[in-house]
Amino acid sequence: MNAIRHVAAAGARSQIGVFLLPLLGAAGYRVTALSRQENQPAILGGPIAWCSPKTAPSAIDGLVSCGPLSLARRWVEHSEGLERVVAFSTTSTVSKKNSGDQAERILVRSIAGEETALKALCRERGIALSILRPTLVYGCGRDRNLSRLLRFGERTGFIPCSSRAGGLRQPVHAEDLATIALAALGRPGNALFESPVGGGSTLTYREMLEKTARCGSRPIRLVSIAPALMVPMVKAAAISGLASGVNSEMVHRQATDLVFDDSPAREFLGWNPRPFDPTPADFELPPEPKREVST
Repeated sequence: MNAIRHVAAAGARSQIGVFLLPLLGAAGYRVTALSRQENQPAILGGPIAWCSPKTAPSAIDGLVSCGPLSLARRWVEHSEGLERVVAFSTTSTVSKKNSGDQAERILVRSIAGEETALKALCRERGIALSILRPTLVYGCGRDRNLSRLLRFGERTGFIPCSSRAGGLRQPVHAEDLATIALAALGRPGNALFESPVGGGSTLTYREMLEKTARCGSRPIRLVSIAPALMVPMVKAAAISGLASGVNSEMVHRQATDLVFDDSPAREFLGWNPRPFDPTPADFELPPEPKREVST
């Protein structure tokens, strides 16, 4: 990059944002971190400035959205002179499209609709748009999948798993996603780019849990449960409030392959994510972002 450019990062407190902010700063960008929380220090970590939606600058060159697409669309509507947008969506728009859970179907339809609206807005304004759809994200303890299961295992000494957990997964590290966002921000051309982005390993759901369990602060074992028993257990946990945000479809999906072709990202953006060999550090905030991001 020949000159300092002004980039806004929406969803700066997300698990991808934790890694994105220092990468943008190191690349020489002037960075504005967008947060819905009002009480943020004006400057954190050198060239990174925090602001709320009410105080966000309208003149920015690029936007990287690590949060809801609806917010990304509003930032685009608000901004002047915006040239490039990189927005993270999700492969759930495909994998949960026909979910047996109504709430999941409604959510992914909403996300798909926001994708369509953002595409139309960027096309109308001549803005180069990249939409990246990650698979299962981990990397700093802020995800609601592997980190949540690991914390449960650390409390109880076990992680429940369907006895039919042979479905394939491609877990992807949040830091790798931050890296590809940087690549997408600097890509040549103005054509729409969109691609799934999976991790460097394809492994079964059970194998993924086994590797996750080894990162615990105590010995954690997997307990295999037949789906016919696990489904009512999950429903009871959800109804009682013992486990929020869980449903029976999560049990059934453990037997389903959720693998996506991310060759466009590999070919055009040099996507080369790490394999899934997590350590305990991958389930907690890294030291520097912890000082900058947490409150």
